[in-house]
Amino acid sequence: MAVLDSDRERFPCDGLAVVRLEGEIDIATAEDAYVRLREAVLESCTVVDLSEVGFIDASGVNALVGATRLATGLGRHLLVAGPPGQLRRILDVLDLNDLLPTHPDAEAARATHVTHALS
Repeated sequence: MAVLDSDRERFPCDGLAVVRLEGEIDIATAEDAYVRLREAVLESCTVVDLSEVGFIDASGVNALVGATRLATGLGRHLLVAGPPGQLRRILDVLDLNDLLPTHPDAEAARATHVTHALS
């Protein structure tokens, strides 16, 4: 099975949107988070800034995975920035770091995007 890695794949990009999520991403809010990410990914490559997220559960991780799959299928990048420590641990435990590589902040994600986007 091929790993979807929209962070490292080279796609042509027409800009970069930033979606800032905050608070908790759990069963009650994950669908809304996914909708916001889907809307952004349908328009352009996207950075999801999680620096203000205090908690994320499995449904939140699923929203990120779903948005990543959509982005990759559309030939777009989805970059995860500023994840809480809890999410980094979840990604380690579930071995999802290749699918959802993280960046310390939105600026680092933007810099990575510039190096991987095709002109």
